[in-house]
Amino acid sequence: SYNMVIREDNQTNRLQEALNLFTNIWNNRWLRTISAILFLNKQDLLAEKVLAEKSKIEEYFPEFARYTTPDDAIPEPGEDPRVTRAKYFIRDEFLTISTASGGGRHYCYPHFTCAVDTENIRRVFNDCRDIIQRMHLRQYELL
Repeated sequence: SYNMVIREDNQTNRLQEALNLFTNIWNNRWLRTISAILFLNKQDLLAEKVLAEKSKIEEYFPEFARYTTPDDAIPEPGEDPRVTRAKYFIRDEFLTISTASGGGRHYCYPHFTCAVDTENIRRVFNDCRDIIQRMHLRQYELL
């Protein structure tokens, strides 16, 4: 959550902590060839926060003020453009980490999720199954 702190020290921003942890995992020498499926969950809560405008992302991540929604963004039907921009900003923070290192030996596959949306979860798990199957086919040079 971009506007909350972790319980352990009551200071560290939760999203920044997640980004730091992702960086450590992504750059771990034992995982340098392992791809990852990144679940960006609780999109419903993110939308509520963004639309309520009580705490703005740029207060915690100043670079958000200059961020523009990427061309590959696919908003959910009826989704407010502010929500689309926020969720893709968070996605791109993780993708920046995953593309900064790795040399193409492993990939990050991000998915926006909302655990209470069963159709979304079904679609995400189908995508994940497809990704895993493709990774195995590539590994054994069948694709």
